[in-house]
Amino acid sequence: MHFGLNRLQRINRILSVLLVSLVLWSCKDENSTNGISFITPEIGSTAHANQELIVKLDFKNDKIDSVVYMIDSTVIETRKDTSTVRINTSKLKLGNRLLTAKVYGEGKMEEATSNFVLFSSTEPEKFTYEVVQTFPHDTSSYTQGLEFHDGIFYESDGGKADLGGSSLRKVEPATGKVLQKVDLSGDIFAEGLTVIGDKVIQLTWQSRVGFIYDKATFKQLGQFPYQTSQEGWGLAFDGEKIYKSDGSNMLWILNSENYNEEGYIEVYDKNGPVDSLNELEFIDGKLYANIYEKNIIVIIDPETGTITGEIDLTGIYPSDRFQYGEVLNGIAYDPAGKHLFVTGKKWNKLFQIKPVKKAE
Repeated sequence: MHFGLNRLQRINRILSVLLVSLVLWSCKDENSTNGISFITPEIGSTAHANQELIVKLDFKNDKIDSVVYMIDSTVIETRKDTSTVRINTSKLKLGNRLLTAKVYGEGKMEEATSNFVLFSSTEPEKFTYEVVQTFPHDTSSYTQGLEFHDGIFYESDGGKADLGGSSLRKVEPATGKVLQKVDLSGDIFAEGLTVIGDKVIQLTWQSRVGFIYDKATFKQLGQFPYQTSQEGWGLAFDGEKIYKSDGSNMLWILNSENYNEEGYIEVYDKNGPVDSLNELEFIDGKLYANIYEKNIIVIIDPETGTITGEIDLTGIYPSDRFQYGEVLNGIAYDPAGKHLFVTGKKWNKLFQIKPVKKAE
């Protein structure tokens, strides 16, 4: 249950962006006394991917050996003068990007900084759905994570003691019968999970720790702390690295050996950041994420954070149950059979669906 968090997370992100902008503005003022500043882009301006970014410096000194332009920590252009630079943004990650210009001349280096926020320019493909099969689902499970492996569903059921507690489960698809279960401590609210080899990795919501289990026995083998991310929501594994959601528009990238956070992507559409990313699944090179409290699954390019598709699941389950928190949450995929499964918190059904492209 994540009531009230999305607003707080949005406020925190806005404050973070404002802080970055204030720092950059102070840097701009300081650099201006040295005779260098950005004319464009202005601090905090927005741009859309696949559009050229116009970069122009204001620099009073003509004695220049070279100018090195960087986005974040990557060099993207080197010039011999301060002429206008046009940057192709199509391969950049979306979100807040730091722009730096280092001007070398007369044996010294002067530096200017700015930032811009990169939105997507992609219009997502729109899908509805066809129900292929319907399976029973245990209504005692407040589903937080769902995976399909070796013909079995692995499910993370969330809740503290007063809400029935949390558990990790193996579930028989045809009957919904719980074949194996381990209960968590009453103060733990379990969240998303993923399967990596012979291990199951399970998140917790606000305890800032993840658990590692033996897939066969459910014996807990260890745990790992969160680092920069504040909460745990969903998990997915792409065969090399782990993606972790925290309820915002950020997906954290974890090392699959030691579970350390090694980076993140920011998820955007044409209008801005897409918040409330929750349960995750990696399917054919893309990340599928349900939007918390909506009947929407978005399809994300993990290289850039661009939303490339959107599946509208309106009507798949009675909407009057949503007032009790029984919302869509659970995505699983069978790569062998190309089967996509979805369910929700305390739903009595689990569905195999086929995305159907909406008519133009």
